[in-house]
Amino acid sequence: MNSITRRQFLSRTGTVAALAASAAVLPRWAFADPLGLPIGIQLYVVGADMQKDAAAAVKQIAAIGYKEVETAGFGSLKNAKELRKAFDDNGLKCPSAHLPLKLDDLNASFDDAHALGCTYATSSVPQMWLAPPMPAMDPNMTADQRREAINKARGGMLAPLTDDKFKALAEDMNKVGAAAKAAGLKFCAHNHTMEFAMMDGKPGYDYLITHTDKDLVTFEIDCGWMTVAGYKPADFIARYPGRIKMLHIKDFLPYLKGASTGGPIRPEGSEIGKGVVDYKAIFAGVKGKGIQHIFVEQEGPYSRMPAMEAAAFDYKYLHSLS
Repeated sequence: MNSITRRQFLSRTGTVAALAASAAVLPRWAFADPLGLPIGIQLYVVGADMQKDAAAAVKQIAAIGYKEVETAGFGSLKNAKELRKAFDDNGLKCPSAHLPLKLDDLNASFDDAHALGCTYATSSVPQMWLAPPMPAMDPNMTADQRREAINKARGGMLAPLTDDKFKALAEDMNKVGAAAKAAGLKFCAHNHTMEFAMMDGKPGYDYLITHTDKDLVTFEIDCGWMTVAGYKPADFIARYPGRIKMLHIKDFLPYLKGASTGGPIRPEGSEIGKGVVDYKAIFAGVKGKGIQHIFVEQEGPYSRMPAMEAAAFDYKYLHSLS
């Protein structure tokens, strides 16, 4: 992480405070929560801040106005219990945690989910069995640098899935879901773009939904990555009622044809509302369709503003959508 001067730090935190405070002076109608749900954030967005001082970062997130969080590790804290305390101290709920859900090592992840107070134990789909842990990355990396670091550490895990891998993955998802249910949790699968490789004339994502048990496996749609893959979240939510429970709210700057999570063309993240993803249309299409939680998740690099300022901007923008 790049170092900053004290003056820069004070300037940045002052900007965050100003953005958060602006909500207090605007009429309530201007900040109607989309879908009637509290706005949450995936703490991956402020990963560098979490690594530096997780307790302070959590406090800032709450000050912005977020009511729910989704975890991606513990940041500078030692364990899930310490992170849960930071959430409790700031009035934050943690309904979902992104965890390394591998079949041969589920208990530790489930214990963390319980300690955090989660309902959902969530994982990026291929991470369960294709990938080692996500490498530590500077959020100021370029898109190409991030892709190279991930693919190097994960042995090409972000490549499109093949038919055989889709079939094996669906079987393993059911096994993880059964184990999660036995542990008093719900398993939720998060997408990138590799799940939309074609299989029998349809996106493989359809196969994963139709070949997993609805009582064991739920889904968290990353609206940004699904859009990059060429599909609409509302279409899948309408086609598979009750299967999609959570959304990641992500936006991208204009990208070239063929862009993907792990391919040679990777789109650059943007603040919500400044990119190409139409969230007014998405929220209109999914309203009343059983979505329980929404989480902002912005991709770097944070070249226009620091991550915490971006988190404040994203919150304010989403509150402006009614």
